[in-house]
Amino acid sequence: MFGAEILLREGPILNVGAGNSPFGRARLDVVRVDPAYSGEPPAGEGAVAALGQALPFRDRTFSVVLGSFVAQHVRDVEELVSELLRMVRPAGVLALHPAWRPSVGRRDTSALGPYAHLFTGAEDPAAGGPQDSMDPRRTPLWTLPTLVVHRPATGTPRELDHVARVIGRSAMLVPPAVIALPARGGMQALVRVGSPRRSVEALRPVRPANELVHGWR
Repeated sequence: MFGAEILLREGPILNVGAGNSPFGRARLDVVRVDPAYSGEPPAGEGAVAALGQALPFRDRTFSVVLGSFVAQHVRDVEELVSELLRMVRPAGVLALHPAWRPSVGRRDTSALGPYAHLFTGAEDPAAGGPQDSMDPRRTPLWTLPTLVVHRPATGTPRELDHVARVIGRSAMLVPPAVIALPARGGMQALVRVGSPRRSVEALRPVRPANELVHGWR
């Protein structure tokens, strides 16, 4: 789904919308974020209750930021991507899965040059052929490609805003209307919140965010 090139990178790593995923439970350099954690803390270390659109971390804190099945549960994808890019260190990576519409994703990421691409992994013959012809309604979700965004080493805020704007206005991260996915508690919270930046104050980290990233440079 994300690929070894991303998951095996040196941390710290931020996993947004982590929910009950086991990834990162045994790693001290992984911070897991989900609004559902405010009511039901997960097992393991490094859990913070927060929204993806309003994260309680300093700029350029993480080498890798991951988000799985998150973008389709927010009203403003551009706002989400902008906030996640704020977390990424220069030359770091943001990876969002899945890209529901691969052909649209390839077209729109081409406008970003080396900043973004779709990671497909190995072709799976059982998935129904080439990635561009995949129908999300009939394809195993894990086989859909991942949007990978590389933060420029010397990227300006204006460049980052442009990247977020292109992705936010694209339909690549928006699932077809015929797909109905059961929402976890955290995803439901993302949908219910009317003003994420005001509402995030009501969420409390299982451990203080500054403790989790203390000493990371």
